[in-house]
Amino acid sequence: MTMKTKFLLLAFLGFLTTNAQNTYNLDWRMGLGSNVDLTIDQGDTVIWTWKDAAPHTVENEAGNSVETFNSGVISGIGETYSYTFTEVGDNRYFCGVHGANSMSGTITVREVLGVEENSLNSIRVFPNPSSSNINLVIPQNIQSGQITVFDILGKQVHSEEFKSKTNISINIMSWTPGSYFLKIVSGEKTLTDRFIKN
Repeated sequence: MTMKTKFLLLAFLGFLTTNAQNTYNLDWRMGLGSNVDLTIDQGDTVIWTWKDAAPHTVENEAGNSVETFNSGVISGIGETYSYTFTEVGDNRYFCGVHGANSMSGTITVREVLGVEENSLNSIRVFPNPSSSNINLVIPQNIQSGQITVFDILGKQVHSEEFKSKTNISINIMSWTPGSYFLKIVSGEKTLTDRFIKN
């Protein structure tokens, strides 16, 4: 078993525990734009990885963030900055060197629900991020519906119907790396989530 396989297995087992805390990875480089967004749970950690040699910061936008964080100036491909979010709400952040128009986004932190409530009102998406397949665990109270996936620009990249299935796998290997928005519609009920393609 390779190290990567072991890591993914451990991540998956951790995901199944009641109060699992997840780690999300985001690329950080010039020209990413202003929509490097992510929705996470309380207690989750975000790791930004420098993908170019230019100096960057990761810092909250004053007045538009419920938490305060600042990486300081970091340079070098492969360098990282991590932060664990504990407060519910939106955290607008940006690169203090290159400005919000070039590099920015929002980390939305949602409240961790009880096990029963969570199982009825949310989709589980794993592994996240992923480079090949994402797996969806759909709440048992949703028997059928439509799954639609949009890229960061709002373009639909995938759509499928499901019936009497709670576990679905989607092959994303050929998709462009980046953030994606997932929507499940069943009758009048709509569930949404985000995931990252490496």
